Amino acid sequence: MRRPSTATYVPVLLAVLLGIWAVPALAQGASGTDRAPETIASTPLPSDSIDARLEALEDERQTSDFRRIMQELEALAEEHPDHGGILWRLARTRTDVAEHTADEGQRKALCEKALAEATRAVDLIPSSSNAHLTKAVAAGRLAIISDTRRQVELSRTVREYADQAIALNPENDLAYHVRGRWHYEVAGLGFFARRIVDLVYGGLPNASYEDAESDYRTALALEERVVHHVELARTLLETGHSNQARTHLRRAIALPQQDVTDPHHKERARSLLQETSS
Repeated sequence: MRRPSTATYVPVLLAVLLGIWAVPALAQGASGTDRAPETIASTPLPSDSIDARLEALEDERQTSDFRRIMQELEALAEEHPDHGGILWRLARTRTDVAEHTADEGQRKALCEKALAEATRAVDLIPSSSNAHLTKAVAAGRLAIISDTRRQVELSRTVREYADQAIALNPENDLAYHVRGRWHYEVAGLGFFARRIVDLVYGGLPNASYEDAESDYRTALALEERVVHHVELARTLLETGHSNQARTHLRRAIALPQQDVTDPHHKERARSLLQETSS
């Protein structure tokens, strides 16, 4: 009997990155404080008006007009090319634009550029948790539309930079969320897919549903968000804790909207609750 090809098993790796990236704004509402200065010493500090504009653009993210925000950040980055805070926000917004871009070639170009900008931001402000988290998110978005070998490489990048984001700011709830999602998806890889990844592509770090649950619970303890409840519920369903899962789904539905992504996650919660209650 003919054995399935590597390509039959490994496309499930796409799921490792799906869903991580529809997370709330990193700076706006993120628990804790990104303690890193956002410019390098060799560059004159931007005026207070630049900082005020960045703050205003964070607020404007709730409009979902990501393309316009991207254009404004591009103009700021051209004027202040060594401002790490501008660069990681630009990288994040570019991935948001990519998510809403139908053409795969354009989407991939946006994600490649976002990853380069996030990498530059990490180089400029290596103590910034948000810069590292943005690199993890950009890597994940790019992985979705990459070949299998690069998917595996970028999945390692997701884990590495989520870990670093947490180390730099243990109160960054969204970093725990991203790492939790990584654990959830990698733990869900079947035996053959995981074996192929180990043998052909060099393997991935260990992952488990228990680690995913721990990260989601930590994220919730730091900041209650709709998306944290939904992903924790999904993890609890995988480990057979249906009653706990339904409690978190109901809570997700009941929470007031705080982020532009909340309606999407509330709808997911309703669907899951209906499925688990039938």
